[in-house]
Amino acid sequence: MTRAHYGVAALLSIVVGWFVFDAVASLVAFPAALASQGDEPSLALWALLWAGVLLPVLLFAAAIVVARRQPLPRFALVIIVALTATAALRISIIALAAGSTVL
Repeated sequence: MTRAHYGVAALLSIVVGWFVFDAVASLVAFPAALASQGDEPSLALWALLWAGVLLPVLLFAAAIVVARRQPLPRFALVIIVALTATAALRISIIALAAGSTVL
C-alpha cells in the first residue's frame, strides 16, 4: 500500500468513526428509553445494538484487506462500497431494534 492508500483509508475512517459513535449512542440511549417506558431490552435487541457497533469496523477492515493491492481508485471504491453496506445495515438495525415490521 502506498501513502495515498493510507491517506484514503484515514480519510474514510472518519465516516466509520461516525457510524461507531452513532451505534454507541444507540447502545446507551435505546435501552434507557425502553427502561423509562417500563420495558426490558431483550437479548435479540442487545445483539442488534452490539452488531451496530462491530459491523462498521469489521466491514471497513475487510474492505482494506480485500483491496490493499489494488490501484488507488479501485481501493477507494471498495472502501466506499463497504461504507454503503454499513449504512444500509445500520438503517436495518435501527428499524429492527425499534420494532418496525416494514423495512
